Amino acid sequence: MGRFGDRWGRLESPPDSSGTALGSARLSVFAATTSSLARFPALRKGRRPGSRRSSRYPCGPKPLTCGGQFLSAKEDLLKSRSFWFDARKRPATCGAWSPFNGDCPVSLRAARSLSVSEEYPVAQAGRIASVFSLPRPIESYDFPDKGNINRHTYLICAGPDGRKREYLLQRINQQVFTRPWSVMASMLASIQAQQECLARGELRDGEEWETIALIPTQKGKPYLELTDKRGYSCWRLMVKIPDTRTFKSLSEIRDENERLRIAEQAGSGLALYGSFTAGMDVCALENPLPGYRDTRLYYNQLLSVLAGNRTLESASQYLPEDPLVRQSTEQHFLIHLPDAEYERRISDPALVPFIELARRQEDFAMTLLREMESGKIRKQAIHGDTKLDNFLFSIRSGRVRALVDLDTIMPHTWLVDWGDMVRSLANVAGEKESNLSKVGVDLKIYEAVARGFLRSARDVRREEIARMVDAVQIIALELGIRFLADYLRGDSYFKLGPADPPDLNKTRAMVQLTLFQKLVEATEKTSASIDSISREVGECAS
Repeated sequence: MGRFGDRWGRLESPPDSSGTALGSARLSVFAATTSSLARFPALRKGRRPGSRRSSRYPCGPKPLTCGGQFLSAKEDLLKSRSFWFDARKRPATCGAWSPFNGDCPVSLRAARSLSVSEEYPVAQAGRIASVFSLPRPIESYDFPDKGNINRHTYLICAGPDGRKREYLLQRINQQVFTRPWSVMASMLASIQAQQECLARGELRDGEEWETIALIPTQKGKPYLELTDKRGYSCWRLMVKIPDTRTFKSLSEIRDENERLRIAEQAGSGLALYGSFTAGMDVCALENPLPGYRDTRLYYNQLLSVLAGNRTLESASQYLPEDPLVRQSTEQHFLIHLPDAEYERRISDPALVPFIELARRQEDFAMTLLREMESGKIRKQAIHGDTKLDNFLFSIRSGRVRALVDLDTIMPHTWLVDWGDMVRSLANVAGEKESNLSKVGVDLKIYEAVARGFLRSARDVRREEIARMVDAVQIIALELGIRFLADYLRGDSYFKLGPADPPDLNKTRAMVQLTLFQKLVEATEKTSASIDSISREVGECAS
């Protein structure tokens, strides 16, 4: 979920089964297998490095061997003695704890504060990068566009002058992703699936696509797991996808025609990614954020809070059966407010109509889950975070070139990715608009995304197309439910920052539920658009 800004591709990298000593202190660097299970204490608080500081290593650390791969480095790398980590003694986790309790997107402000709690100096980032298979010299820089989750992201420049390339070194935030080896396993499977499709020549005329490139370690492993005085960390090194840019929002694009073109390209990119990863083994995937995209779980959280539950015993009928999901999410079934404040919030005249709306729409909200569980619509690998700034667009051609940020790959229906993207792109007001009269649906954007998606999709079924309109509505409703439940229980998940108004999650809930209503009102028009484009694509294919 880290964002790499304009012209920066995201790149990702896997496990290493070795030991590493850097300077007088030693770092245990070992291979992570996809079946490895471990959990480590949260990192201690440190400082943020300065902007754009660099560290240059003309030759890189000198390697030596002693029971694994070891690298020597300067004495200032670590001031205190690190500890060895024995892979044979890794404690198994049957429900690793996370302060974000399995949901995504997590509280971005909270994620930032946690993931920056122990910054690695830029010089150390260069030494960690030297463990990977990079040409020398290596230069490391602080990377300003770190994104909100994986805040330990560094720009690495490697190679002699004239042949220098740029990379991103990134530490996976295990405060959010408590099982980073699982994240990397899914990422590798996604990359491989895309590469195989490209190798078979499945791109059509006028399409561009590129996958994230991972740089292996010197031992040939795809990512590093380290232990040092800070605890446990998992690192990957990724190649820059050149000549690309991103957009944080369509509002950045002033020209309407260009805005619609980018929306259409984003739809095309989602279809290409879904088509190229459709063959992934769903049974081999696990949800990197237990409970994420589980509409039933979100509704049960809301119902538990509305029932006034403050203990797990009283909330037992609403809790999930899966022990991992339960341990990761159980605090979100409980009220964390004083009685008087809870009563004030739950009886707020402005909010009561939205609470009633949420109750009425529970059955509709479960539509995708029911049809996926019955087999009517397929379960396949989805991206899980299809916001606009995860798409890379070619600077030269303007076409979509990649979908990056592969941390939330999980088994679900592609309709969830579609619904989330259209919900965010077609919302004309944003999620923090207090004037609900400004909330609406941009039907031109909606149609542009649909056109791009359906024209590029290789294998979508009639039953799935029939639910495309519902999917957008359901995801807006689901997000509204999440904001609503969080506000009523005391903002335990979407945490508030010092500058945020105390009723921010109330505003967010009302915006999303109003958007849901606007989407429902537009059903006739959006259904007609989907049907028209679907027929057009079908005629072209025949």
